[in-house]
Amino acid sequence: MLKHIALVIIGLVVALFLLYNYFFSVDFPFQDDLVLVNFVNEVTNDVTVVEFFQNLFRTDNDHKVVIPRLIALINYLLTGHLNFKTFIGLVSINLLFILYFLFLQFRKLGLPLYYFLPVPFLFLQPQYYEVSLWAINGMQHSFLTVFLVTAILLVSRPSKLAYFGAILCCFLATFTHGNGILSFPALIFYFLCYQNFRKAIGMGVFMLIALGIYLGGYESGQAAHLPPGIDVVLGNFLGFIGANMLIWSPKLVFSVLWGGLILLFAGFLVYKIALTYIGGARKADSRINVELLTLFCFIVITSLVIAFIRSWMGSTLASRFQLYAALSSCILYLLLLGYFPRLRKNYVVLVFGMLSVLTWGQSYYEYTGTVSRRKTTYLADIYNWDTNRKLLSVDKSLQQNAAFYLNPAFQKGILDFPPPIVSKLAVDSLLASGRGKEVSIPIFFEKIPMNIPAIEIDTLEFLRNDTFAHVSNGFSQQFLVLRGQKSRESFLVEANAKTQSRRVLLTQGEFYKDGFLAYVRKNNFPDDRYEMGLLDVSSQGDGHFQRLSNVLVIQDRKLSVDQ
Repeated sequence: MLKHIALVIIGLVVALFLLYNYFFSVDFPFQDDLVLVNFVNEVTNDVTVVEFFQNLFRTDNDHKVVIPRLIALINYLLTGHLNFKTFIGLVSINLLFILYFLFLQFRKLGLPLYYFLPVPFLFLQPQYYEVSLWAINGMQHSFLTVFLVTAILLVSRPSKLAYFGAILCCFLATFTHGNGILSFPALIFYFLCYQNFRKAIGMGVFMLIALGIYLGGYESGQAAHLPPGIDVVLGNFLGFIGANMLIWSPKLVFSVLWGGLILLFAGFLVYKIALTYIGGARKADSRINVELLTLFCFIVITSLVIAFIRSWMGSTLASRFQLYAALSSCILYLLLLGYFPRLRKNYVVLVFGMLSVLTWGQSYYEYTGTVSRRKTTYLADIYNWDTNRKLLSVDKSLQQNAAFYLNPAFQKGILDFPPPIVSKLAVDSLLASGRGKEVSIPIFFEKIPMNIPAIEIDTLEFLRNDTFAHVSNGFSQQFLVLRGQKSRESFLVEANAKTQSRRVLLTQGEFYKDGFLAYVRKNNFPDDRYEMGLLDVSSQGDGHFQRLSNVLVIQDRKLSVDQ
């Protein structure tokens, strides 16, 4: 009976995660996704074999994203265009495979299935939305991890074919994301745990070969700088591992403490394995799951590297890296179950289960607002591209630098966006029908400092209102409509408000607070006076429009509002 209940619960957690990713994903390229567009555009021209491989292995932002590029090319050859929602679907499949790897390690304990319940709750949640909902980021980090866990499964088999299969997986990981080269030292750690020096040395040789290939034609990006101090590096290192706790305040303190606890227990297990070198035993304590420790070894090395090269930016606890934090928490739980049989009590798993459900629910509450705003931003830019061939979700310089392949890719059909959520004709009609029915609402500016050195934008400037009520509840999208009085060009800008408190959300079913928060990239707009309106579109597609009497003025890269 309990087994069937556990199966139903796991199935519901998985189904919610998949539906969540499907609902919030948009067939739209964002920032680094344009790397895929550039590659497909280049290689579908009349290129030689040499030129094809030069494009395939070209360095972009410190990484050689060979595997994502090949996936994008296959997608184009099969369908005639790139579908970024398909890429995100592949990411979801990868994440389920990683969960299956964790289940295989759990199954070695011979425990009832309900002991596994905390793992899907800790792992399948939106904290790492930049992996689960961002095409190229998702493919890089999820495929890398899939190749790594597959390599770990292979090396646990005593055969030469499995060994060379693991080496192949490490090569694939290396050319999926730059951190993939660190899968080699992780497997070297695995062999050292069993004192298999011959295979460890062989893995080291292949790592040098992979590194040599990787460095061929390598061009350094701008992400790596010297850290400001060891304290920042240490805080980022521990916080990276324990970033599951970012949902609780004080965020950094809890993350560092949780990361330190995970590292301390894993270090204890490594110490127990190291004792085999002294005691003469050829095999580690059977209670220690070396496969899980190997995965955690990769996370530790990755954490150190990222903390060292990115600490100049301040905190490195970005969403795309929190996939590894979620894995760290799952690994800790499974290692504790394996090493301490006394923890295999029903009341213990009940406590772990309650804490994991609480963390899972808090993660959905904490990040769904951000995820929803991103979806609205992408939907707005589909309209902006369809109407004006402009992208407002990124700085104008990125689109200008990408114009030499972005426009040809669209003409070839490589980019084939879905229809905009509203047409230009409809927007013009709404503005016209709202004339004489305008409302005036207080709009002021909210400035948020970036606190990141060495970047051009040091402050984000938002248009903010705290009184205008959302017509739609639930997962609706609200857009700020702007139309130049001179140019007559119209734009959509994401304008969702902040989310309600947990109490209001649960008791009244209201997702957003009153008002809106709209980030207007003033560099992206021509100088003009912009008529304004608010368009609220529900998850069912129903729309409500209100014309505003306020006028946004953009002049010499400065914003002001005529109330």
